[in-house]
Amino acid sequence: MIRLAIRGFLAGEKQFEDLLVLNDDSKLESTIGSLANDHAEALAAHALHMIEIEFLDEPNPLARFFRFGSDPRMMRRPMIDLTKEGI
Repeated sequence: MIRLAIRGFLAGEKQFEDLLVLNDDSKLESTIGSLANDHAEALAAHALHMIEIEFLDEPNPLARFFRFGSDPRMMRRPMIDLTKEGI
């Protein structure tokens, strides 16, 4: 099982957050590929400036986040307290 949180940001403000649970690892590539196409189009249209994918089960905060986008000022290391319950 893989648990992901996918967030879209515009000017540093979170616009959406989708939680995704994949029970079948074989569907990871096709699911992520489909989502990536949608998100890349939003970035290209400047509807979003950054997409963040958080691998919720990754204990290493330096490997837990993957970010891509068009505003590098907003893509700094995580500013999330990973010690909070429920994360």
